[in-house]
Amino acid sequence: MNKNELRKKYLLIRKEVQDKLDKSNSIFNKIINSEEYKTSRVIGLYKNLPSEVDTNELIEYSLKNRKIVLLPRVEGDSLSFYRVFNNSDFEKSFFGIYEPFKEPANYFSRIDLLIVPGICFDISRNRIGFGKGYYDRFLNDKDIKTIGVCFDEQISDDIEIEEHDKKLDKVITDKRIFF
Repeated sequence: MNKNELRKKYLLIRKEVQDKLDKSNSIFNKIINSEEYKTSRVIGLYKNLPSEVDTNELIEYSLKNRKIVLLPRVEGDSLSFYRVFNNSDFEKSFFGIYEPFKEPANYFSRIDLLIVPGICFDISRNRIGFGKGYYDRFLNDKDIKTIGVCFDEQISDDIEIEEHDKKLDKVITDKRIFF
């Protein structure tokens, strides 16, 4: 299947996943117990869509544990990351995604760990997103640890990668970890 066909297929699969909150909690526990998370000071997260892995608990936990929490804003053809101080520092974007309010400073150069969403992933840690390439471009020239998160139902064995696609360091599902 090509990427557009995979997007359609896995968007439907993701929408139909049962027990999203329990599965999100399992992923949350795997993340906070990972060495990458424990050693990070500045963490890039995302505010989830209803069908995605819920990140609210991870945002709250990270803030309570004195991590600097950054979330992305789409600015033109790129992502910029801005600091949030609580789990309500957001506004709905043009795309319907919750993005952080703009802070005066952009912190992307300091991210130790980036949690990356996706529509589907494979066991080799490749991902398919919405096709705009924001995360691939953002990661292009940076040395940041990356963890992709998804429900186990979103693991595909059919992802064809392209030259610009960025492989993640780890993918965590509710059932497995790939690294």
